[in-house]
Amino acid sequence: DDDDDDDSVDSDEPLSSLKSKKASPKKKATTATKKKKAKTPAAKKKTKAKTVTKKKTPVKKKTTTTAASTSSNGSSDNNYRSASAAFYGSGCKKGLLVQRLLCRWWYAMKWPDPSSLPNKTPKHYDAMDGFPGVYVCTSGDNVGDIKDCRNMEECPNFNNFAKKPASELQTLLTDALIRQKELLIQHEGKGTAPAIEKEIDAHLKWAQKLKPDAVDKEAVKVLKAAKLKLT
Repeated sequence: DDDDDDDSVDSDEPLSSLKSKKASPKKKATTATKKKKAKTPAAKKKTKAKTVTKKKTPVKKKTTTTAASTSSNGSSDNNYRSASAAFYGSGCKKGLLVQRLLCRWWYAMKWPDPSSLPNKTPKHYDAMDGFPGVYVCTSGDNVGDIKDCRNMEECPNFNNFAKKPASELQTLLTDALIRQKELLIQHEGKGTAPAIEKEIDAHLKWAQKLKPDAVDKEAVKVLKAAKLKLT
């Protein structure tokens, strides 16, 4: 009977307790942690410096013009369009004589000649102030009409002066310069306009040294080269 009791006790133990417990596999410890890489600032891209290229400005060549090569009307190489352009553009002495006389002719001559003007003002006309020998119609059918009674053949202009011999031009210019200086000193006083007095003296000295024959010959050559004639 005792043996039966022991067997009964043993048989009362559950089977599950008899099974050996399986050792549960240990989790592998992941001790090695991924090292976080330190973020390094991205290297800045090198920016190439922009090279600004300056535009080259074309260098203008200086053109030297002389009175003998280029005239006031654009002509050059003796291709003058008029006698006045040839005289002034070539720098010939007669051209300079005429030019300087035209600036002061009233000191050396009187034009128009009073003896050549009408004794009476024409009917229906009135004399124009400052223009002796010139009349303007103020009544009748031709109102506004201009009547010029001056002798144009003696008019102090380029053509008439250029036709004169250099000797006559020299005398006229000399007389005009002397008279100009006299009146300047008379009205303004000596030394009050030194620049003008100096210019007059220089022109007078230049005119007195001229050789009229040589001046005329030079003028003829200038006109011949330009294939021009005085009209």
